[in-house]
Amino acid sequence: MSEPQPVVPAVVPAVVPAQWRVVLNGGGEYSIWRTDRELPAGWRAEGTSGARERCLARIQEVWADPRPAGPRRSAARGPGAADDSVADVVGRQARRVPGAVAVRGEGFALSFGALDAVSNRWARYLRSLGVGRGALVGVLLGRGAELHAVTLGVWKAGAGCVPLDPDFPAARLTALLADTGARLLVTEVAYGPDGFGGQIRYVDDPEVRGALARHRDGPLAGAPDPLDAAYVTQVPGAAGRPPAVAVTHRGLAHHMAWAARELTGADGGGTAVFAPVAGELAVTGLWAPLWAGQRVLLAPRALDLAELGGWLTAAGPFAFLTLTPGHLDLLVRQLGDAGSAATALTFVIAGGAPGPAAARLAGLLAPGRVRTAYGTAEISYGTFLTPVQPGTDTDTDTDTDTDTESRVLDTSVVPGGDTALRVLDGACLPVPDGAVGELYVAGPGVARGYVGRAALTARRFVPDPCGPPGTRMHRTGQLARRTAAGEVRLVGRTDREVWSRGHRADPAETEEALYDHPSVAEAVVIGVQAAPGDARLTAYVVPRPGAQGLDAVALVAHCRRRLPAHLVPASLTLVDEVPRDADGRVERSALPEPHRRGARDSSGGRASRRRALLGGYDLAELLAAHRVPGACVAVVDDGGLVAVEAAGSDGAGRPITPRTAFPVGELSRYVATLGALRLMDEGLLPPDAGIARTGDTPLTLADLLDRRRDGAGPAPAADAGGEAFGPLMRRLVLGPLGLDDSGFGGPPPRTNGRSGAPLAGVGHDATGRALDGDQRALDPAELWTTAADLAEVALEIRRSVLGAPLALLGRATAARMLAPRAREPGTVRTGRGPGSGGLGGPGGPGSRDGRATRVDVDAVGSDMEFGYEAAPPGYYAASMLCLRAGRGLVVLANGRAGDRVCGEIEARLKSRTPNGGQASARR
Repeated sequence: MSEPQPVVPAVVPAVVPAQWRVVLNGGGEYSIWRTDRELPAGWRAEGTSGARERCLARIQEVWADPRPAGPRRSAARGPGAADDSVADVVGRQARRVPGAVAVRGEGFALSFGALDAVSNRWARYLRSLGVGRGALVGVLLGRGAELHAVTLGVWKAGAGCVPLDPDFPAARLTALLADTGARLLVTEVAYGPDGFGGQIRYVDDPEVRGALARHRDGPLAGAPDPLDAAYVTQVPGAAGRPPAVAVTHRGLAHHMAWAARELTGADGGGTAVFAPVAGELAVTGLWAPLWAGQRVLLAPRALDLAELGGWLTAAGPFAFLTLTPGHLDLLVRQLGDAGSAATALTFVIAGGAPGPAAARLAGLLAPGRVRTAYGTAEISYGTFLTPVQPGTDTDTDTDTDTDTESRVLDTSVVPGGDTALRVLDGACLPVPDGAVGELYVAGPGVARGYVGRAALTARRFVPDPCGPPGTRMHRTGQLARRTAAGEVRLVGRTDREVWSRGHRADPAETEEALYDHPSVAEAVVIGVQAAPGDARLTAYVVPRPGAQGLDAVALVAHCRRRLPAHLVPASLTLVDEVPRDADGRVERSALPEPHRRGARDSSGGRASRRRALLGGYDLAELLAAHRVPGACVAVVDDGGLVAVEAAGSDGAGRPITPRTAFPVGELSRYVATLGALRLMDEGLLPPDAGIARTGDTPLTLADLLDRRRDGAGPAPAADAGGEAFGPLMRRLVLGPLGLDDSGFGGPPPRTNGRSGAPLAGVGHDATGRALDGDQRALDPAELWTTAADLAEVALEIRRSVLGAPLALLGRATAARMLAPRAREPGTVRTGRGPGSGGLGGPGGPGSRDGRATRVDVDAVGSDMEFGYEAAPPGYYAASMLCLRAGRGLVVLANGRAGDRVCGEIEARLKSRTPNGGQASARR
């Protein structure tokens, strides 16, 4: 018998990691290239080679670029040269058609000649402040008259522009300014963020206006260098702080020249811009029409998207409109297919895959007039387009995952201008037709790179082996395949990036913000499609061991203070653990259904009902009829805020706006009670704790709920755990609900990069006469709030009573706020229903202006209505809501006769509401 033979293991070839080397071109731009590949023309080896990480570390060490200023051009340019900048072309249009309208917006219109002259003044003024080539200037402006003039002035001064979004948190804005090295910020008084260490100039400062007027408005010598940065735009970052892309004048001009040829047409019309002006999607609309000598129409800053269709119809038709899929869907719901098609000749759907509305619209227009656009700052906002096919349901699931087997977009794209698309493998070699590779974009629109992030630039901007010597191409992170017919079709992403609310978003940024919270052990954020081409971020959080009472609402507020709105989770669920497979990847199918907060969303179906809800009255006429100087009205329907209307004056010569804050007197108490009940829910405040006073007599939470004593001050006088009352209420109620325009003692001075809401500081009696003296001293226990914010308080009480996920209060605790109470013998009821209770009952000696504060809780059929009504001296405040239907009204006025205005509005709304279901506080 033969002996057993030893088992010889099979020889498995070792996987040898790819080796890389550091390379650079004649312009001093660095990148990395595989050692087993021949160097592309125009590139040479620096001398460092080895692992990718080693090469990237070397580049970070030796490369100070990409800077805002590039190498100087070697030759002077003549008129019409290929390196014309946007500023050059707008200046030529000013000489060609000086009187034609260039930019129009709310309350202003600038001709091409005026725009050129004002921007020249700004350029000279900025130069007097030391701004020149290589500098970066932050521009934090809304859709106002100064936006284009300031930006052109920055470019003419030789500097680059850092566009900033006024709606971003102040911390985010100051971090971006610090990361880019910007030392000057041009903004408005209402927007200037705290914490910026450089110079700030306010466009609405009389001293700045005076300085501008002293400068000449004639042409300046010199022109922007084509290799210098025109824009430095922040983009999503998978880890660490988000990078900022330096877009050159050459790249920006290349894209605008193409867009003007392709989109503006010969018949004019220009376009309308209603997106955030600092976003990637707005750039084409801001400058392509001006390049073609056409107008740019800027939407009013307070434009309600419920009126988008009517506004576009009145101002159009336009040559083209750039919309997100959500905006287009909203437009079609408001105007119908035919009405929407009449607003523009061409529609560009950007920021995600289009939906059925785009396909229907394409059937009404000429072929190619409805297109999807894919373009980012890394390619100078350059667009590669694909026509939407008529009648094709393009509602594709764009949920992304780290798994490359996620659902296929299968969308073909066509490059614009001189842009080239390449589908390559990991070695930058073309993949066979039909195979999936990564999409690279080459051409004159490729950006300089990420400012101050040399290694990241080298990783994402690599040598172009097929282009002119020394040129680069950008790795997009987009997976694609090339068909046998030569089409490039998108099929997913290599990363987790999604489009959310018209912005590119990386869930990793939200995860990082959650990890900053001391009670978070693990956070997973995914994108869930909310509409065609639009994802919402859903967060799952594992509490740290030993963390007590981790509050999901507080976690969302924690994110809101750090992140722009599109990165704040739309839902957040606390879980014991995150389910993962054997490879450690998150098992999305095993995650629980997300808990969703009732977010304000004016782009949904609620907003489309605004006209019907507000069509029954004219607020200005009602104010004049009842001698009320000013008022603001908020309408709620289906559990959400759908309309805010303001009219009149604050009594001191300023118009009432949706952000004007009014005092609400005794209603302050009910917001404070909401906070006190949160403390009781958390076991930090017993029901018999003294939280307010009636003179020298303590008032307990139970007293406040049962109204056993009247005349208490409007808010607790005591603090909790040593925390002052105002900050405590912001932490417990105002902050978690995002009530940035509200505050006890007056609105906060600055929140989220904006100034505090203006105060309606002058009250008026029933005849409309202004009260003498300072009638509204800022009592620290008085709530100053807006109609929109007060509506959110009522909606939160509703959510809590209905037991909605992530509500501020538990259901049982919240029910105490609306529980009916028995009347004392001999008392007179103020309500009509079966019982006013909870926070109800007549006001007592503490009631202001001799009026009772009323809180009514009535049964209406199978539903329940609750409402608050108060009359501080010279003012009026009312909040009313139907519990299950989620329908209600808030009225704030700076005149004592506001109750009559409220009564008429309520009656007219009720007559237009099905089943007469409008809530009522006036019994």
